[in-house]
Order: sequence, then structure tokens, then C-alpha cells
Amino acid sequence: MKVDSLFQERLRRAQKINFRYLRLLFNDHFILFLMIALGAGILGYRNLLTAHQSVTYWHSIWWQAISILWLLVGLQFGSLVTYFKPADRLYLFANDRDIIKSYLASAMRLSICYASVWQIIFIAVIAPILWRMDVDNWSRLFFLIIFVISYKMLLLMYERDKLFLKSRRLTIAIFEPDAIAEKILFRFLVPGTLLAFIIGLSTDQSNVMVIIWLLLAGMVVRYFAVTEVKSELFAIDWLRATAQAQIQQQRTLHFFALFAEVPHQPKTIKRRRYLDFLLKRLIKGQSSMFRLYLIRLARDTEILPLIVRLLLVGVVLIIALKSAPLWLITTIAAAILYLMTFQMLPLYDDTHQNLWTRLMPVSKTERLKSFASVQIIVAVPVILILVMIVIFIRPLKEMAVILATMLLVEFIMFKFYIPKNSHKIKK
Repeated sequence: MKVDSLFQERLRRAQKINFRYLRLLFNDHFILFLMIALGAGILGYRNLLTAHQSVTYWHSIWWQAISILWLLVGLQFGSLVTYFKPADRLYLFANDRDIIKSYLASAMRLSICYASVWQIIFIAVIAPILWRMDVDNWSRLFFLIIFVISYKMLLLMYERDKLFLKSRRLTIAIFEPDAIAEKILFRFLVPGTLLAFIIGLSTDQSNVMVIIWLLLAGMVVRYFAVTEVKSELFAIDWLRATAQAQIQQQRTLHFFALFAEVPHQPKTIKRRRYLDFLLKRLIKGQSSMFRLYLIRLARDTEILPLIVRLLLVGVVLIIALKSAPLWLITTIAAAILYLMTFQMLPLYDDTHQNLWTRLMPVSKTERLKSFASVQIIVAVPVILILVMIVIFIRPLKEMAVILATMLLVEFIMFKFYIPKNSHKIKK
């Protein structure tokens, strides 16, 4: 069996699937939101950088903490991509040597490339701020990139090491694999401390520290490297390997499922007990369909978190652009309300995928009315929160314009958009 060709074939198949979902992802609604969010973000970032601030402002410990936190978030992006399948533990069981030596080597190269792109993007976004924090020469910025990429590479090698069945040294077996303490130490405390030294020290000191780090990283790479001898001694823990691959694949599909229909994507629910008190008050005396829609929304693991994230994005954009023209603030508020309604439409479709809901003696008009009522219950707090934010950062007379625009958008959604689009029940 040609293991290299197997990995390349699975890579091409995965890329084909990703490209298909990317075409669905970049639809009119997402591009509209992306243009507004990107434009507003760039404008707010530009205002922050061009504002006349004192030297102590950029040298404050808060900006160092924000920079370190941002880079730590970037380190969480990029995981080990192996494309293992559940059936591999049967069909590839006798090929552990070739899998470890060749297949996983190709997987590591691909994973490091993907992860490096993510790290460069995160550093590029915060580079102007780092420049004002006296990280103001190209060599220092280059060493910072080298450190972040090399540390991410070590994390990926450690993730690969967990897939092997072998006797571990005591220093590596301190934590159980995937334990919370292990993640906190290796993903946050260690890199956060090193980043604090690199950003906080002088240029010469940070450069020396990075060189020392590279020597230490070289020894760690040598320890985790898979040599010819190790490929003969190690075996693959197929249960862990296939589980890790499935989690990584589901994480990607879950992202696409937020914006497009992904077949065979498992639906999960999560009871949020802190919402039970509110649900009991809202569903009291309401129709059965209203109760069904509202409870499904409260326990959905995709739609409700996405609505909350959209609201947070809207609040951050409005606060960041408090000095922007009125039309831009109004457009952002209206776009958030529209996108929130658009993301709720799958709730109607998914509810009627169950056969028993189609057999209920409830007319389509009543179903649409109940769904629209649930949408209004969600829209009202969103409108109130955005209006309250505007009251604190804009003149009071502008609040009336923004409120009127949002109410007009909600009326159009309620009377025209929802009835027109919610009838598309999946076959």
C-alpha cells in the first residue's frame, strides 16, 4: 500500500469538500456582513493608531497584556490534520511502521504550513501596535514570528506524540493526555511567559532570549522526531488517532454549518438551566409551536451562540466607531438585526424535519406566526442593547434615527422576509 498516495488522495478530497463549502459560505449575506465588519474594523483600527497618544499610553502594561493575549489566541488556531477514518484501525492496522514514517510525516508538514499561516496572520494584525510598543525593528518582529511558529510546531509534534503507543518518560507523563492542566500549562502559561519576556525586554535581550529558545526547541524537536528506529518501536493508538481526526473534521464542518447546509452534520442540544426560569415565563399560555421553537432555540448549540456572537460583534463595532458617520452606525445596527434573523431561519426548517411535527394539526400560517413571534422575542433585546449603547456614545437625536431604522428592518423581516424564506423546508 502506498501510504504517501493515500494521504495525498485524502488531502485532495478534503480540499474539494472545503472549496465547495467555501463557495456556499461566501454568499451575498456573508459578503455583506464581511464588508461592513472589515471596513468598520479597519476604520476603527486606523483611528486608534492615528490618534495622538502619549508614549506612556503605548508602553502601558495593558497593551502588553492585550498583545500577549492576542498571540495566545492565535496559538490555538491550527491543529494536527491527519484525515484518519474510523475504518483505518481495521484496514491499516498492520501498516503502523509506514503510517508513522510516511503518512504522519506528510500530515505534520501540512499541519505546520496551515498553523504557520495562522500565526503570521495574527502577528500581522497586531504588528502596528507592537511597532508603537517599541517592538520597532524588523529583526525583533522577525524573531517574534520565529518564536510563535516554532512553539506552535512543538505543540503539533506533541499532539502527534500522543497518537503513539509507547513507554513515556516521566517528564512527559506528568499529565494525562488532553488534561485541563496540560492545556493551561503548554498552551497558555509557558508561551504567555515567554511572550511577556520577548515583548517586555529590550531588543538585544529579547534577541538573545529567542536564540536560547531556538536551541532549546531544537533539543525538543530532536526528542519528538520520528526516526527509522522509532518507527519500528512505536505503534499507533488507533482509538485516539481516529477520535482526534474526527474531532478536527467536525470542528471544520461545524464552522461551515454556521453559514451553509452541511449534510450529515450531527445536531446536538444542550440544556441551559440558567434559562429555564425565563423560558417558563415566556412560554406560559403560548401555543405548542411557539413553545417548541423557543425551547429548541434556547437549547441549540449553534444558532443561539451565533446570535450572541453577532450581538457582541455589533456592540464592539458601534463602540469602536463612535465617531463614525451616522449612516455607518445605522447600517451596522440594521445589518446585525438582519443577519440575526437570517441565522434563525434554519430553526424553522430543522424543526419540521421531524415527522411528528408535520402531523401536528397546526396550519402553516400558525407555524409562521409562532416562529415570527419567537424571532421578535429575540430581536427586542438586541434592539434595546444596541440602542442603549448608542445613547451613551452618540447624540440623543441620532438615537431616534437608529431606532426607527431598526424597527423598520424588523417590520420588513416580520411581514415579508420570514414568510417568503421560511417555507423552504429541506427535503
